[in-house]
Amino acid sequence: MPTTVSHRQVSAQSHDPLGILAAAIGSVLTVSAGKKQSTTRPMSSQVSQALHEVLDAQTPESRSTRMLLIRHLVEVESQQLGLENSRKPAATDALMSTAQAAELLGYSRPYVAMLIDQKKLEGATVSSGGHRRVPRAAVLAWKEKHQVAVKPNDIRTEGQKIGAYKSTEADAVRRIKALASAPKKA
Repeated sequence: MPTTVSHRQVSAQSHDPLGILAAAIGSVLTVSAGKKQSTTRPMSSQVSQALHEVLDAQTPESRSTRMLLIRHLVEVESQQLGLENSRKPAATDALMSTAQAAELLGYSRPYVAMLIDQKKLEGATVSSGGHRRVPRAAVLAWKEKHQVAVKPNDIRTEGQKIGAYKSTEADAVRRIKALASAPKKA
């Protein structure tokens, strides 16, 4: 892709994959117009070339645009067929930073970055600058699949529940005194 459209530039259009695609095509056509091509090509040919440049590129932005476009086309077809699964993009489709995902999961940011790098979070992208983004839906799905529902707040209480503290405090003090008074080996 000769010019890239960052997610920041199209944040207002983030719920419209066609808006993202249009912005990317517009940037390609603007570059083409700036070159003052000697041959006048029909607009359809220019748009076709721009579509190929935007969608065929091997960049995270192009991949994200392709995935959004596929989702949109499936939605349109689902609506045409009257399927009930069709839905408008929701907040769960929004891309999140590693810090936002880490906060949602209750883990550290580097741990989430590792999950993205190991391709354990579906749909995650890494920009050419190394910025990772992951769909909120993927984070929620991973959390549901991998996290324990309730984390124990007090390790001692949980230990007592499983019988780890069967001896009394007096027994522990007696053993410590016995160890302290035992002859030391040289």
